[in-house]
Amino acid sequence: MKTLNMYKVKQILLFSFFILWATICQSQVSYFGESLLNSQKLEIFKKTTTLFTFQYADYDELKKFDQAIKKNWTITPYKIIKPEELARYDTLANYSVFYFDAYTEKSDSSKTVNIIYALKLLTPSKKPKIKQESILATIAIFADPNTNLLVEMQDQLYGTKRSIKNSILSHLYNKSIFFNWSSGLLPGYLKQINDGLLANQNCNIDYQFYNKIRLPELAKETLYIPEYIKQVFSSRLALLPPSGIIAEPYNYKLKFVSYETLDSLILNKAAPIKYVVYTQRANDKIISVYDSKDDKIIYQRFYPQSPNFEMNDLSEIKKVIVSLK
Repeated sequence: MKTLNMYKVKQILLFSFFILWATICQSQVSYFGESLLNSQKLEIFKKTTTLFTFQYADYDELKKFDQAIKKNWTITPYKIIKPEELARYDTLANYSVFYFDAYTEKSDSSKTVNIIYALKLLTPSKKPKIKQESILATIAIFADPNTNLLVEMQDQLYGTKRSIKNSILSHLYNKSIFFNWSSGLLPGYLKQINDGLLANQNCNIDYQFYNKIRLPELAKETLYIPEYIKQVFSSRLALLPPSGIIAEPYNYKLKFVSYETLDSLILNKAAPIKYVVYTQRANDKIISVYDSKDDKIIYQRFYPQSPNFEMNDLSEIKKVIVSLK
């Protein structure tokens, strides 16, 4: 596996602390079309070429990731590049970029770690070799504990701020494990961003959202669950929720599948499926259900201060289905 040349990309891949982070990551996907419309930045973005960067391991499946982008990304032309190639675009206009990033939110008593896949508009600054960056959208990433700890403890790491940022970015691209990330899951994320920005909309944060027509179809269909959820679901903590109260079980059809199988089912579109995405964000979680028919999200619920996947999360889905039948 190649090592990320952080010196070349340091001017572009910067941590962003100058937007309202509180509006991000309470939703699986966030986008800010309406907010950017008045500044004309959204229209500038629509005239760019979007550069996609991935973890180095992802380039072994480049055809699948390219297929995932082609499935739903229509708002701009796009190009897949390696992270170190971003330096070539450092002084050029008319580009936007997707890349992995991380930041922390601090309060009086706690620090919340956020790992994201961010879409940013890059525009030349009046200062030489400096880019102005405007964030357009984010995807909340469920990362492994070591990655979260590294970001959380960055203030205690030895070195300059630049070297610490470079170290974290190198870790994200080379070593981090992202549980809610694959070529099959990507189309659902991009669908929301693409359509939301085309419509000049913001993602309105809803603690619970559901499609009144499509969600009830699960009473007669199979709900597919990625294998990373099975690992958590099988643990003792998942079987007994903190409340000690177990809701009526989800007794519709369930099927746990590997990333490879799920990706194939979503990308090949032989027959549409509905599948779950579980995102853990510090002490919060987001439970989402997507329909691969057109990659739209048909259910989402944000749970503050409840990070672990529980049997009751599926029961809540069933409860909504029953209320709509």
